[in-house]
Amino acid sequence: MALPVEFIERLKAANPIAEVMGSYVTLKRTGRDYVCLCPFHNEKTPSCHVHPDKEFFHCFGCGAGGDVITFTMKYNNLDYWEAVKLLAERGGVPLPEDNGFNSKRTDTRKRMYEMNKCAARFFYHQLKTPEGKACLDYLINKRKLSPETIKKYGMGFAPNSWSTLKNYMLGQGYTEEELEAGSLISRSQNNTKRTFDFFVNRAMFPFIDLAGHIVGFGGRALSDEDKRKYLNSKDTLCYSKNRFLFSMNFAKNQAVKDKQILLCEGNLDVISLNQAGFENAVASCGTALTPEQAKIISNYAEQVIICYDSDGAGQKATSRAIPILSEAGLKTTVIKMTGAKDPDEYIQKFGADHFRNLLNNSDGAISFELSKCKEGVDTDTELGKVDYLKRVYKVLADIKSPVERDIYISKVAAEQGINKTAIEQEIDHLIKRERYAYNKKEWNRTVNFANRPRDEINPEANAHPREAQAESGIIYYLLNHPDACKDITSRLKAEDFATSFNRRIYESLTAKIENLEDFSVSSFNGEFSPEEVGKITGIIEKFDKLSVDENVVGDYISVLLKYKENSEKTDVSTDDDFKAMIEKMRAQKS
Repeated sequence: MALPVEFIERLKAANPIAEVMGSYVTLKRTGRDYVCLCPFHNEKTPSCHVHPDKEFFHCFGCGAGGDVITFTMKYNNLDYWEAVKLLAERGGVPLPEDNGFNSKRTDTRKRMYEMNKCAARFFYHQLKTPEGKACLDYLINKRKLSPETIKKYGMGFAPNSWSTLKNYMLGQGYTEEELEAGSLISRSQNNTKRTFDFFVNRAMFPFIDLAGHIVGFGGRALSDEDKRKYLNSKDTLCYSKNRFLFSMNFAKNQAVKDKQILLCEGNLDVISLNQAGFENAVASCGTALTPEQAKIISNYAEQVIICYDSDGAGQKATSRAIPILSEAGLKTTVIKMTGAKDPDEYIQKFGADHFRNLLNNSDGAISFELSKCKEGVDTDTELGKVDYLKRVYKVLADIKSPVERDIYISKVAAEQGINKTAIEQEIDHLIKRERYAYNKKEWNRTVNFANRPRDEINPEANAHPREAQAESGIIYYLLNHPDACKDITSRLKAEDFATSFNRRIYESLTAKIENLEDFSVSSFNGEFSPEEVGKITGIIEKFDKLSVDENVVGDYISVLLKYKENSEKTDVSTDDDFKAMIEKMRAQKS
């Protein structure tokens, strides 16, 4: 059963698409519409267009598109009914009683949110117990966190026991299967019937998503015997370590204002920075920065200041993060931290004002990479200088801006006492070599691409481009001229379509029009996947730029009827038909 049209209209009215998308990405107005960097693929130039008057968005880069429900589904990895409920809650719109969407996945996700909230309350309460006093002392006296900060982040304590949390949660009505699925308990590999608490003797930090749900936990070891300093939830239905950024729920608003994010390694670094007034700090929760996380950051900020630890591991992580951030279109700088191993320790030693000076004087990513080139080489020797310069050439060749590259070439030339032209020649040679390798790779990809479907949503369009174009044009015309539906359907049946995907749209659209139902982009959400809805918005965007009138539609119909006629002529479904076709071909040759 579909949701009532009146409800969907109220839902969209309470959640304007530009307002909702603007809470996740940075929108820039262009006339009546908006553009933004697409949140569903990496890009440096905005290709995602938002049309408030038409109530849909479409990305010309990756093809994503749809209404506010489609966006919510794709961005938050929700099914249709989950997205509807999230938007209803956001807009204060009561859900219809008879919705027909009793999604098991939705119920499971909701149950997990409630379970995590229950566990978070348990951990927080444990701080007030005699056993939790040591953890509270660690947070307040060693980490210098205020009671307000502890409460703000919902921090807690996991008891030094293998069953205390499990027994409590079982008493609250949750099953072992649910606790294991939520990464709150683990199952023994030697005895599968035995389960035990996942977090033991740790300071706990709830992971809160952008919608305010607790999706998982991180735990900091309180004992030096535990070699795993940080332990985070495993991936669950609610939590993905590759997409989640700790404290982004607090950082996003400040990041939009400052256009800047501070990227840290540890949860406590972030919390310490937040307490000191740096609310735009986030961490990637014990995993190396991923392209997905960089993409999320780019939705809120233009610049990232990397505040990783000053040890070797932190510097290696910095080198790995720089190209990932650059690929997401983010300007990157790196702080130079001396006298402390991490931001938390630095602030405790020197204070927030000194740390702010660090941020203001942070080096660009290129300067950081050039300084790394000197590690392990003696530039006072000829051999060492050659090794250093080989590393430098690679860094400079990767700089896209010719002006910026020239600045750093001059800097290296002056520093090493080398002719600038010689460095330029080496870099030009390296760029040409890399370009040749790239072009060869692209050529191979292009050749191989011919053997793969180019259109994953409507793969038959690759074999029937002319017919697919005609089908799309007819669909577009019907969306804008529903009064022509009766005439078009009398001339063109669904089985006359060459591609099954467009046939599905045609059948759905004409049925909606004939039954006087809603046929806006929103009406396709429950029936088509978010990717397929994006294909529909792509049709609208494409043909909006073309002139499609009654005469053009007539030509489109002729194309499909001609295709149908030719298909029937070449139908060789039986052996007799096949033999007859061969005889006809022989006769034509002679």
